[in-house]
Amino acid sequence: MPRPFVAKPVNQHLSALSPTIQRFASKASYFASSLIKRLTGSHNRCPSCGGVPEVILDRKAFVTCLVRCANCRLLFRVPTTSSSENQVFYQTAYSEGFTTERPEPERLHQWIDTSFSSTEKDYGHYLAILNALGVQPGARLFDYGCSWGYGSHQLARRGGYCVDAYEISAPRAAFAAEHLGVSVPDCASYEFGTYDVFFSAHVIEHVPSVSSFMEQGMRLLKPGGLFVAFTPNGSGVFRRHALRDWHLMWGLVHPQLIDEEFLLQQRPTGPLLIHSAPLLQFGAPEHLDGVRNWQQAPDRTPRCLDHVEMVFAFRV
Repeated sequence: MPRPFVAKPVNQHLSALSPTIQRFASKASYFASSLIKRLTGSHNRCPSCGGVPEVILDRKAFVTCLVRCANCRLLFRVPTTSSSENQVFYQTAYSEGFTTERPEPERLHQWIDTSFSSTEKDYGHYLAILNALGVQPGARLFDYGCSWGYGSHQLARRGGYCVDAYEISAPRAAFAAEHLGVSVPDCASYEFGTYDVFFSAHVIEHVPSVSSFMEQGMRLLKPGGLFVAFTPNGSGVFRRHALRDWHLMWGLVHPQLIDEEFLLQQRPTGPLLIHSAPLLQFGAPEHLDGVRNWQQAPDRTPRCLDHVEMVFAFRV
């Protein structure tokens, strides 16, 4: 049998480089490691359940492809990324503009004064959907994947929620705590079974294990608590509607896509909201109305899925 390929932490010094050079170096490293993994026949099992690929749905750069797991139905990238590679990448090499670049004090103060209104990371649409789901001010909310704190700050200040947060990047987590007052408790001190809402915005597509991510979120929730996540829309509906956009969604940064087939498999019983939550059209009445309708009469039928962002939600 070929020896499993274990990537070296080649990205460990990238944080000292400019964002443009970081992205180029990360992609070059990703291509090289993917090629070696393919040549050695390693890293082709589902990162969520360990299952084997059933069918190839898409390809990129000759050495990577998107497949569906025969077991859990997850759409995942082959070759896969190990947990250790994932940890190194998000500590040193992940660069996505506003999402990851910690602002200078003057700019940060301006954004805080306006509650990030009209910025790229204005959480108005997320707050509108949480409201449509019946989440009231004072609810205890866990924000998983808070980056440098812009979202957690808005969830607390604008939503009125009691927010704790987690972020894989130690520097960004420290910034969130120090400069925005975000509560980022140590993992060892998590209070399982105590939160009203587990919230994540564009995190699940990044994690090394989707099943572990969902299990941890459900452990944090109290009985009847709400699990709600926003993610790129990996559905077949959106693939047919906007193939190029769907194709661009997966790769180095997004090792998996979430779609309705996977979610229905993960939650075989009970109500499950699966709905478009478009970033640029969050005020569209048909989308908020669809969320409100589900809140009033929960079911399992996937709803409108024709926009780039998906929201899914369920109660434990």
